[in-house]
Amino acid sequence: MPAHADSVYVMGTTDEEYERLRRQALMYEPFAVAAFDRIGLGQGMSCLDVGCGPGEVMRLMAERVGPAGRVVGLDVDDKLARQALGALHGKGYTQCSIVTADLYTLEHTVHEFFDVVYARLLVQHLDDPLAGLKQMYQRVKPGGQLLIQDLYLSAIDSDSPSNLLREMRAVVDGVWAKTGKDARAGMTLPGHFIRAGIGVPDGTDVAGGLLPLREAAGMIMSVYKSVLPLALKLGVTTEERSKQFFAEGADAAQDDKFYVLMPLIISVWKKKPD
Repeated sequence: MPAHADSVYVMGTTDEEYERLRRQALMYEPFAVAAFDRIGLGQGMSCLDVGCGPGEVMRLMAERVGPAGRVVGLDVDDKLARQALGALHGKGYTQCSIVTADLYTLEHTVHEFFDVVYARLLVQHLDDPLAGLKQMYQRVKPGGQLLIQDLYLSAIDSDSPSNLLREMRAVVDGVWAKTGKDARAGMTLPGHFIRAGIGVPDGTDVAGGLLPLREAAGMIMSVYKSVLPLALKLGVTTEERSKQFFAEGADAAQDDKFYVLMPLIISVWKKKPD
């Protein structure tokens, strides 16, 4: 989700998009778990999840830190935040809370410091990623960790002769470029850390998935559907092309002969000096 109230969230804020975010969070869960292992997230720690969306990463954090820990989410979408918090408390994660606020004024709305400050798939949507990273790093306590995960969307590829992936890449590249977003955000994260004054990252990791086209097709179509209204408005695609896309996507969902390389997810982390 966007971190600034005036930002354009290219995927929209419909109930269907909220459900897509929940499905996406489950798909990326193993990568979050691996990153938490790397930085040593454990019992009793405090965490801030910036751009927390549906709260699925907050759930993972709450499981790690236990009842003695604390997990705070931050998001500008009040409706989604309320849904997320209700789900978390309903599952017994009462150590979780959510602040509806703007990342760029974080220092005025969240005053405590955290063992771990985290954001996933957020930097690509920021109008000013360096300012956003600086705000997040300020909330890390001495000895704590800043952990960011984002995508390298340009990696998506397939051995299928279908036009499905070509149209998907054209829409993503066009919309992200025309709205000033960064489709290569994952790859630029280490440099952003340095330019933001955070310093050279302590570590990086690259992960991804190579999935049968029949499995990937549904995910690809759901992303395309969420971004389509803005793509049409910006002239990035046409109604005719989108209809052809969904027709090819329906066929691809039955295809067991080809594979799709999904966007790479890149993790970058930095420990704040004691």
